[in-house]
Amino acid sequence: MYDVHFFKNSEALKKKIISSGPRPNRDEIYKQFESLRSQRPYVFNIETTNVCNMACHMCPRPTLMTRKLKHMEMELFEKIIHQITPHGEESLKDFWNYIVDEYGVHSNDRNENAFYFYTVSRCVTLHGYGEPPLDPFLIERIKLCRAHNIPTYFSCVPANINVGKFVEMMKAGAGVIKFAMDALDDENSRKIRGDKNNFNEAYEKILQLLQAKAEDPSIKTTIVLTMIALSESDEAKKTHRDFLEIWRDKDVFAYVKSQDNRWHHEEDLDLVNKSHYETQYCEYPWTSTSIMVDGSVVPCTQDYNNEMVFGNANHQSLEEIWNNKAYDDFRKWHILGNFPSGHKCAERCDQKLLCDRASGLNQKNVKQLIA
Repeated sequence: MYDVHFFKNSEALKKKIISSGPRPNRDEIYKQFESLRSQRPYVFNIETTNVCNMACHMCPRPTLMTRKLKHMEMELFEKIIHQITPHGEESLKDFWNYIVDEYGVHSNDRNENAFYFYTVSRCVTLHGYGEPPLDPFLIERIKLCRAHNIPTYFSCVPANINVGKFVEMMKAGAGVIKFAMDALDDENSRKIRGDKNNFNEAYEKILQLLQAKAEDPSIKTTIVLTMIALSESDEAKKTHRDFLEIWRDKDVFAYVKSQDNRWHHEEDLDLVNKSHYETQYCEYPWTSTSIMVDGSVVPCTQDYNNEMVFGNANHQSLEEIWNNKAYDDFRKWHILGNFPSGHKCAERCDQKLLCDRASGLNQKNVKQLIA
């Protein structure tokens, strides 16, 4: 979930920032963003567990993450959920009309932008750097979210499906479950995500879940299948087409998505990022926050090692953290570009920075903004 109001209402300023014409000064950007930013944070994701049995070579977790492995305590999860207010129907309808008019993306389009605008916008994501099926409290968490009318979404590797538990999960009110399949055979599946991955068994399990859903009208869970585009080669493109074809007549939302973390793993320099944000800049500092398994509050899903912690949900309210000085300084760094040496946003992230995207911005009042 993210702040759809900020995303929509900052569009005019965004166009000025990334345009080749006259641009606003940085002080003006800061002030306008502050006036548009909600004082209550929207929670993008809650890392319910950072335990994972995969070894995905495009993910920084297997080689770079050093955090202690654990599942989030239910007491903390409940505390977080009680601070979340879902978007209202009218707010979402207004946002989605804007998305159609401004971006030409419709809800029935099968691509990563449609998924981001129509699913991620309204759901709290229940994954981080772990596999949600390994979380022993996942069903309980889904029930709690449903009781508070909070739509949920999580992504996992289908090799970890336990059919019985997943059916129970769907009956409990799981909103969206996404399965990541990056190859169409066991051998290549294991090359990409490790020895515990597979394709054939996972495919059969997904079919069983679809059958269970078809037989039970009370199940409203949306099943999503995604394949990450790791290459633009002819062979890769054929695999993408074959992937979409095997799901074409089934009750799923299937799409091919751009690769994240290319700063960490790059197979094809010619790979094109088709996400909407590729031509814009990172808006996470103003649109949402993320909560890690130990309660650490960080700015986004890309902080695999808790490098950018602004507070802890165990000890502070999310609103207090969202509006504190550390978060304010972080937002200014994104506008000014004066990140500390070695900062993840500046050196280890695929997202474009506002300060770089708008390198020709008027420098007026920079000293005042820093102060």
